[in-house]
Amino acid sequence: MPRRVLSGWVFDIAAETGGMTVWFRAATGETIALFAPFRPSFVLAGGRLNEPALRAAAARWKCDLAPGEGIDFFSGGTIPAWSFTVPGPALLGPSVRKAEKAFGPEALFNADIAPEQQFSCATGLYPLSRAAVDCDGDGTIRSARVLDSPWDVDAPHPSFSVALLRMEGTGHPAHRRVRPLEFTADGVTQSLLWENGTGFLRELARLVDRTDPDLLVTEYGDDWLLPRLLALAARLRAPLPLGRAPRTPDDVFAVSRNRGTGFRPAGPDGVRGGRERSFVSYGRVIFRAAPHTLSGRWHVDARNSFLFAETGLPGLVELSRLSGIPLQRVARTSPGTAISSMQVATALKAGILVPYKKREPEAFKTGVDLVVTDKGGLTFLPRPGAHENVAELDFASMYPSLMDRYNISPETVNCACCRPGLPVPEIGAHTCLRRRGLVPDTIAPILVKRRLLKERQKAATTPEARECFRKRQTALKWLLVVSFGFLGYRNARFGRIEAHEAVTAWGREKLLSAKEIAERDRFAFLHGLTDAIWVKREGAAEEDYRRLSERITRETGMPIALEGIYKWIAFLPSRRNPLVAVPNRFVGVFGNGEAKVRGIALRRSDTPPAVAALQRELLGRMAKAGSLRELRAMLPELHEIVDAAVSELRGGRIPIEELAIARRLSKAPEQYVANTAAAAATRELCGHGVNLRPGSKIRYLLADRGGRAMGFLDGTETPDVPRYEEMLREAGEELMDAVTR
Repeated sequence: MPRRVLSGWVFDIAAETGGMTVWFRAATGETIALFAPFRPSFVLAGGRLNEPALRAAAARWKCDLAPGEGIDFFSGGTIPAWSFTVPGPALLGPSVRKAEKAFGPEALFNADIAPEQQFSCATGLYPLSRAAVDCDGDGTIRSARVLDSPWDVDAPHPSFSVALLRMEGTGHPAHRRVRPLEFTADGVTQSLLWENGTGFLRELARLVDRTDPDLLVTEYGDDWLLPRLLALAARLRAPLPLGRAPRTPDDVFAVSRNRGTGFRPAGPDGVRGGRERSFVSYGRVIFRAAPHTLSGRWHVDARNSFLFAETGLPGLVELSRLSGIPLQRVARTSPGTAISSMQVATALKAGILVPYKKREPEAFKTGVDLVVTDKGGLTFLPRPGAHENVAELDFASMYPSLMDRYNISPETVNCACCRPGLPVPEIGAHTCLRRRGLVPDTIAPILVKRRLLKERQKAATTPEARECFRKRQTALKWLLVVSFGFLGYRNARFGRIEAHEAVTAWGREKLLSAKEIAERDRFAFLHGLTDAIWVKREGAAEEDYRRLSERITRETGMPIALEGIYKWIAFLPSRRNPLVAVPNRFVGVFGNGEAKVRGIALRRSDTPPAVAALQRELLGRMAKAGSLRELRAMLPELHEIVDAAVSELRGGRIPIEELAIARRLSKAPEQYVANTAAAAATRELCGHGVNLRPGSKIRYLLADRGGRAMGFLDGTETPDVPRYEEMLREAGEELMDAVTR
């Protein structure tokens, strides 16, 4: 059989029955389906295990058994370990469950690492890597050589074509009457009518085939659109190939075809399904629709991907390369999953056994201990009021930088090998001086790469390049943000609350030091919040503030940067007590006219668009003021802007869509018993057959007869004008507090 060497990029990786399908983007532009025989594995380890019992179990489960050693994560010592290699990716989960039942979860290691990640670690072929692949004509990979590194800042990659598939109009399509389907590619949008049935499906398939997008972006594709399309195709028995048809090197280069026996496509439509779930994150109930991924083509649901909304395709490519998670899956996961995957990769490279489940409980603490250690970040309460010529100084990636600088990791905090080690301020803990921690080992290169990307962003000569670098460094910012949270997450394999407390203790120390340095240099300290301070000094120029940031950096050992100098900033009072400010509620305008706001209506997701638009208009006008005196002189004009918005509302000239309120359900619909507007809209949607789950988002109108679902308005509804007027006036007063104080 002829052999071929292909150069290009790993487009996607998917586990199949007998190995891995590697979708490969050749340098010539073709996307080719390759197959790599691969058998994933898991480990049983510990001195109490009996080798004859392990061999008997391996025989029953048809696994290959290999004895060896591994490094225990917490102690750093080696322990006996036995690797079980399963017959194929599909048998990894069942085999792990059998092993857990037979030997207990405490003996399991490397057991829930996805086959795709195991394959990447074993072969070096990670998603979006550039590689040279030696394969047979039928697509079976014989060897591969990776030609770049995920840490390369300027690694080249091919351009990717994008198509958009969505329903006409706004809002969730299941929450309103069915409208035409829109397919957009190459700047051209075509509308397709569902009632055309087979013709509708045939035309959609033709458009997908003709444009052949690498990325299919949908709105509500996971939750509604793809399930509905597939159900329609099944009912009409009409083909709808949304994924790419597998093509081997023989197909592409016109050699006689001879399919490998290991290749298994996702299905005739090229779609893989998954399971939906609801979960709680930082006090909010989140709903994740069942994923629908494609073979040989990426599908990203823009409404089911936080990371796509934040970082776009450049950010997803960056995260996929670094985490080893295929792009379609990384789009549907949290940044925490990505950083966890990177920690696993760090452990595997070092020979550290990855615990199957968290097994390190929190050490006992007395009430006094908790008062000392469990303080979190340092937060000051500013006095309500407005100020001029205020500088904001921010520590760059403070918590991750502390973890890197002070070697803070679950296995290095309060280690037994070098007590007292490096003391942690205030809480009586220490960190190891002999062994580098897994967590700082993981985040150190992220810190370096993000700094380089920010430098590239600043030096970029075109808006497109600048935006690309911004999205890539934003993706890394989210990795760094969650790396700290994962230290204290109760289910994190590499988490431990004592490490979390050590980071916040160092953070409090650095913020207090910054405050003292500023006051020593005769700056007035106005506010401090976790990793940022707000200071001012009469007559201070930008150079004075920059010298202060350099002094703080030098004396604390932590980089702090001048975020900007506000022309004016107002720390807003609490709604309940006007004499007390709220730490994260302020509005200010930098010297370049850019506004920065926190904690006002404009920032809340449930604020109607008309109310948010009013605050944006007010802020745009206020940003022109160069001083507090000029700002206060604007008061009559600002009141006129609010009155004009109220007049538009009373006259019925604000579109109904601009009055929509968005809410996220915190529980199942049947559990809502109070007669609120949101509950009424929820019941209305359920009455129309809409399947709502905890975490689902709804949109409704405050009408004179209660809440009405936006998607089923019939034109007879009258908005609750007094309530919306109240919202508009409150939004105006919220900003005018900045003027009157």
